[in-house]
Amino acid sequence: MQFNKAQIIIIGVLLGLVGILVYLNYKSATPDILPAPATGVNTAPRSFDFDAYLSSLKDSLDAETWEYVKLQTEAANQSEARIYEIATISNTWDSLGFKLAGAHYFAKMANRLNDENSWFNAGMKFYDFAATCQDTAIQIYASKEAIVAFEKVIALNENNIEAKNALAICYIQNDLDIMKGVQLLKDVTRRDSNNVDANYTLGMLSMRSGQYDKACERFKTLVRVQPMSAEFHYYLGESYSQLGKKMDAIKSFETFKGLVPDEKAKKDIESIINNLKNSN
Repeated sequence: MQFNKAQIIIIGVLLGLVGILVYLNYKSATPDILPAPATGVNTAPRSFDFDAYLSSLKDSLDAETWEYVKLQTEAANQSEARIYEIATISNTWDSLGFKLAGAHYFAKMANRLNDENSWFNAGMKFYDFAATCQDTAIQIYASKEAIVAFEKVIALNENNIEAKNALAICYIQNDLDIMKGVQLLKDVTRRDSNNVDANYTLGMLSMRSGQYDKACERFKTLVRVQPMSAEFHYYLGESYSQLGKKMDAIKSFETFKGLVPDEKAKKDIESIINNLKNSN
């Protein structure tokens, strides 16, 4: 099979993208928990039972530690449990590496205190866990618990932008409520047009939905706010490229090349730049 010039350019660009995107996914500080494209296959996750999960942790601990944890758990589960008893088991589970169990008791403590800071901390515990969890059912459970906590935060302080950003990600994750998440992010940018987290997420969502004009505007804002971010320059260049703005794309990719430390990424972006320069 013979390839024409345009096909060769496209193949070269796609090959180059692989190395760069591997680098960006590795370096990005924002968890990539945006929804993946639908496959048309029914992939409904199994249900998740937190109490069964908590009981199953016994198998991960030695007998002495389990007895210690069991006593703390029983004390924290009493209706008249004191705050410090709930805080103790929260920190114990956290220190043992069982972050979901720790988050559960952080939320229990927040329910008692019912203040903005406690609910925010509980929400972040669930949010951080969901961002790294590989089990879809558990991830959805954690996201939903984070939503409850962040909604409590916003009910107490409607101006808590950090909580709105995190809440939006939770809604978007696993397609729980993408439009509600987008509206929250737009509310954040109305209040703070330079907000990095909100603009980044909106920009990535726009790219994934093929709305490159909107993505371009988001990443133009981001490179203005954080001009030393190689990642933002790359995505701006990709948006320009998809819009057919070749010279703008080359300029952004050249900036990316100057900022990125990874030699493989430099080589890959150089290939993309050359293909753009040689294309009609």
